Amino acid sequence: MSLSSPEEIRCPCGEVFEADIWNSINAVEDPELKDEIINGEINIVSCPRCGQIFYAEHFLLYHDSENELLAFVYPSSFVADAEHWQKKMEEDFKKATEEIMPEGTMSYKSILMFGLDSLVDLIRDEQELEDESSVLKYFAESFDLSIITIKPYFARINKIPRTLPVSKAKGLDMRAEIIEGIKVLLKHNSLLSHYENFLKVIENNPDWQLDKSFIAGGENKKAKKHSK
Repeated sequence: MSLSSPEEIRCPCGEVFEADIWNSINAVEDPELKDEIINGEINIVSCPRCGQIFYAEHFLLYHDSENELLAFVYPSSFVADAEHWQKKMEEDFKKATEEIMPEGTMSYKSILMFGLDSLVDLIRDEQELEDESSVLKYFAESFDLSIITIKPYFARINKIPRTLPVSKAKGLDMRAEIIEGIKVLLKHNSLLSHYENFLKVIENNPDWQLDKSFIAGGENKKAKKHSK
């Protein structure tokens, strides 16, 4: 549930006034608020004294369960005391999950961010990657590729595209299958920068392996075979 509350705001001119500020946003229930964040329209206030319009920086809890993203976004000025806020986030997250799900825990953890811009950059980057993934999903069969879907949280913290192309060539291990799959994808579309960058990462790391626990349910048959 998205929540707002009246907060005390200080204008650069010195005026102190009260305005309704969003402090909790559920992106699944209120997708229009997600759009406002991306467009720089969230928590914009107007000073009643000088008329200046500005962003009122304030703590924001952002939750997008479909993308397994729970972000504690503190004002950018708080970064100097990051260790303190990291501890507070972990304590608040534990308390909240115990109250909401006393018999279990969430399958993903919260992340700490400072400044709304950091959240905006993350959301935009993941949207761009999803656009690239759409190209893969559309052409996978034509390119003779299988697809592995990675759980959103694990993809994010490990910097892995959420949808990976897998070559159907025989005699390869999963790492080699993914490398070959990305090469096939890029051969047909060289503008997929996220996949190009990820290919460089795993090619430069001979020990890289995909943790099978990262694979989401409903993966293709080839992925299931590897995850046994």
